[in-house]
Amino acid sequence: MNRKITLLAAALTLAVPLGVNAQQTTEVTRDNQVAIRVTIVDDTGAPLPGASVRIQGTKLGAIADAKGQVSLHAPRGSKVIFSFIGMKSLELILDAPLSGPVKLDSQASALDQVVVTGYAKTSTRRSAGSVATIKGKDLLTQPLVGVDALLQGKLAGVDVRSVSGRPGQTAEIRIRGINTLTGNASPLWVVDGIPLQRDLPAFNSSKFFSKDFSDLLSDGIAGLNPNDIESVTVLKDAAAAAIYGSRAASGVIVITTKRGAAGKMRINYSSNLSATARPSRTLDLMNSKEKLAWEQELWDEFSEPRRAKGLSYPVLGAVGAIRSGYGRYTGWTKEQQDAEIARLGEHTTDWFAELFRPSFSHSHYLSLSGGSEKSRYFLSLGYLDNKGLLRVDGYSRYTLSSKLDITASERVKLGLSLDMAMQRTKGPSSYIDPYTYAFFANPYERPDANDETYRSLRIANNVPDPSYPINGFNIKHELEETSNKITNFSGTANANLTVRLLDDLNFTGTASFGYVGNDAENYNAKTSYAAWLDRRFEDENTPRTYASLAQSQAYNLNYTLRGQLNWSPTFATDHHLSVLAGSEIRGHYAKTQYAKFYGYDPETGNYATPIYPEGTKVDYTKLQTYGVARDGLSGRSIGENAFASFYFSSSYNYKTKYIASLTGRIDGSSNFGSKEQFNPTGSLGLAWNVDREGFFDSFFRPLFSSLTLRTAVGYTGNINRSVYPQLILNYLNSYRQGDGESYRMARVNDTPNPHLRWEKTRDAKVSVEMGMFSERLRLSLEAYDRYTSDAVSPALVTRTTGFATQSYNTSTLSNRGIEVTLYGAPIQTKDWRLSATANLSYNRNKLLTYNAPTSGLVAGYYPGYPLGALFSGKPDGIDPVLGIYRYQLRPDADALDPSVRTQTSNYLFYRGLLRAPYSGGYSVSLGWRDLTLSLGGSFQIGGKATDDLDYPASIQTLAKPSSIIERLPSIESDLYHHHLNGRRDVRDRWTPANPRTDAHPRLIDPYGEFLGLSNYGPRDASVTRVSRMQDLSYLRLGSVTLSYSVPSDWVKRTLHVGSLSCSFSMSNLLLLTKYKGIDPETPGAVYPLPRSYSFGLSVGL
Repeated sequence: MNRKITLLAAALTLAVPLGVNAQQTTEVTRDNQVAIRVTIVDDTGAPLPGASVRIQGTKLGAIADAKGQVSLHAPRGSKVIFSFIGMKSLELILDAPLSGPVKLDSQASALDQVVVTGYAKTSTRRSAGSVATIKGKDLLTQPLVGVDALLQGKLAGVDVRSVSGRPGQTAEIRIRGINTLTGNASPLWVVDGIPLQRDLPAFNSSKFFSKDFSDLLSDGIAGLNPNDIESVTVLKDAAAAAIYGSRAASGVIVITTKRGAAGKMRINYSSNLSATARPSRTLDLMNSKEKLAWEQELWDEFSEPRRAKGLSYPVLGAVGAIRSGYGRYTGWTKEQQDAEIARLGEHTTDWFAELFRPSFSHSHYLSLSGGSEKSRYFLSLGYLDNKGLLRVDGYSRYTLSSKLDITASERVKLGLSLDMAMQRTKGPSSYIDPYTYAFFANPYERPDANDETYRSLRIANNVPDPSYPINGFNIKHELEETSNKITNFSGTANANLTVRLLDDLNFTGTASFGYVGNDAENYNAKTSYAAWLDRRFEDENTPRTYASLAQSQAYNLNYTLRGQLNWSPTFATDHHLSVLAGSEIRGHYAKTQYAKFYGYDPETGNYATPIYPEGTKVDYTKLQTYGVARDGLSGRSIGENAFASFYFSSSYNYKTKYIASLTGRIDGSSNFGSKEQFNPTGSLGLAWNVDREGFFDSFFRPLFSSLTLRTAVGYTGNINRSVYPQLILNYLNSYRQGDGESYRMARVNDTPNPHLRWEKTRDAKVSVEMGMFSERLRLSLEAYDRYTSDAVSPALVTRTTGFATQSYNTSTLSNRGIEVTLYGAPIQTKDWRLSATANLSYNRNKLLTYNAPTSGLVAGYYPGYPLGALFSGKPDGIDPVLGIYRYQLRPDADALDPSVRTQTSNYLFYRGLLRAPYSGGYSVSLGWRDLTLSLGGSFQIGGKATDDLDYPASIQTLAKPSSIIERLPSIESDLYHHHLNGRRDVRDRWTPANPRTDAHPRLIDPYGEFLGLSNYGPRDASVTRVSRMQDLSYLRLGSVTLSYSVPSDWVKRTLHVGSLSCSFSMSNLLLLTKYKGIDPETPGAVYPLPRSYSFGLSVGL
């Protein structure tokens, strides 16, 4: 009898949308009201008294009686929601009257999420691997952010960090630490089962500045529209990711995009309007009066006494220029000088407000889907226009996604898809960093005039400066007269064919072809400061400038072909086996061509390369030099890779109680030596769903409702593209004459290495997942141990080979960590719901073996310490007599030996990590009927960095090493930093008259008096930088969203649409940190992360 009921329920599940086991009758009441007379039961058939029925968008509802029965009427087409504590809510559209049983699954069953690995589908309860899944709709919390950044704080073990706030900038993602020293530590991205292969070859030419081009849009995932995503699955360990073999050591992120479903056409449109504000945190910079007073104080202390003695003296800022009579101030009286200083103090320019703006951005998304059981379609169009913070910045994205699924027969299915994206970004040339300028520019300078101090330190101090523009320097003019533009187009066409050979045996064939095109150009107008810096034809002694245009055109053609058999038999009812086996070939061909045109005319598009200035004596050597210069202005780079793979994966489960999985793969690649081209990988995993055992109810319920234990071990690999097995020649721009011919010179960069091989990672883990109080509280704990061998790193080699160092497989490292995820749903009633999730990850990275090409702790890599370890001194306060920092000696240093006082190695200690070992996130959702308030954020604990700003003015700027009298003990003592602006607290310092030890150290003029301070301690920056070290720990409120779904009956009756919802969201609303800069996630002088406010509207037809 039970078997018949089960078969009947299964049939009804196929017949009724959303799996509702309720009979539809022909009973219809008048006035378009439909009857609901059902009995609400659990998955065992037992009634659920107290279960609720709610008609979304209305006040209609009912509570089940002691027998689980409910009777009410509702408008046809309404959405009916059935719910009960500890059960998964069920939603359905009321197209006809309902009667009979309605089954609600337990939350433990609801936890059995579908897991898409790219090669197959499974579920969390049937998987032994470490997987984390998030729905696409849960990512749409920040409209202006890309897919990668949207993952921040969402999943344990997935460390996401923003590189900058520039529109279109991709985020940095690390999954369970870093498994390579010199290779790419980013995870593998897989979209609809196809691994992305969108690398573009780089180029190197001495005639191009690194700032000519940007790789902003080169990340293949940047063009994906988050609205097109159905789900994201992260494969974190070998048991989950080993199917990807030698590309999975850094984890795999699998994205499944939306496809069509059978039914009438559904049209959805959504739009977001966003306002972006400047960062709320300030740098506490001096205003004009404060800066001028500070310059006067420095003049009185360091400049005036030496000038009175007829000695050379420092000239700092406007006060120094005025008091010294520099330039137009020559011959001014004391009264005129004071009046000019007072006039400058009357105005303060907020350079952040001048250069960075509040902006408005908008996005639009339209999708159409529907079809029949034989054919289903999905089409979406997306547009995003993000203006950015900088006044001349901008980023736009156009996307198109189309899917067609055809069921040709009961045995044959065909899936076709075409996805395209175009991205465009614009901004100023990178020769001048606007953020650095806004930080250091003096506040008394005006935006509508030339800046007289930002580039004047050398000439004001009587040092010739070829880089000083004779026409002056103005940052706003620079932003307007230079540009950097990138256009990126990507397209992918996929075809999937599934043939059911037997009832439990399928063949799947996949073909994918992709194209990526990336065009970039950097333009510097003739009148720009960038053009002044980029003069290549012996113009140092002339005022001549010329415009330049640097162009780069790159493309990538890639393919993937895969054939796979899937066998899923069931034995004796309870034994389930799933086996897949297949082979795959893939490859890509990429080319980059680049050229730079001096003397470019933007009006005609022509160019005339400048010749030597008039009067230059031109001989044959000069002509050769000129020819070499011209030869280096263009070139190309080509990259080609091919792979062949064979793989299998098997999974066995008994009553979904005991699970075992075995995966194997062998990859062959042209990236490695002839003797190491193939690499086997694989994994073994076990899982036990304890709640399926008979004893579970007796010993663990009702406290525990589910319990799963997992363990796994396996091997994955990594392809390090920084090295090649072939002989590598770097062609030079010089030639050798012989036999009447010119032969290009080259340098051997790398020697052949037939044993160059894959980097390998052994992965082991144990985990426990438990649900309590009918799944109202869920806890997941996981510990892992990852060991990487054959990591490529530079190492010393015998010099008789012709090289001092070579890179090959020589290092090992480990990553160990713990991940914790906690979910709670304390309130789940008819009208109210409250849930919260938090995750915490700890990763301990350690370099185990490393054959360092240089010795000492300063090298950056040291066995026994993590990658990214910071070695520096331990401050012992400021010496009250000398006014400089004191540092502790290492315990192994001989304190009685006077020579150790200045040796750097005697002061270096391990001081922490640049990458925080603790990271995580949180989210909270509070709902009342159709209104939902949600918030989420992320945190980092334990990261450190030194506040190493790129000072535009310093002792190095003057470049007079032969004139230095006193060596600086640390850069904090550099007097010439204060030629430009800084934080207010720089005025709090040690002076002979006020020998305080609770502030900054003394300032020193290296060209002034000899003090002999360098003999009292270390001067190396690796030691002294500790005084600028800051804690990067933070807690961020990343997003707050208030959304409302308008009652469906009112929407249909009044507006004649299927659904209507709106939302208001805020991003980067709150940041708690001890860091003194703008944002600890992007330390230093970089493009800040913006705060944005967005209003969204969604309409469904």
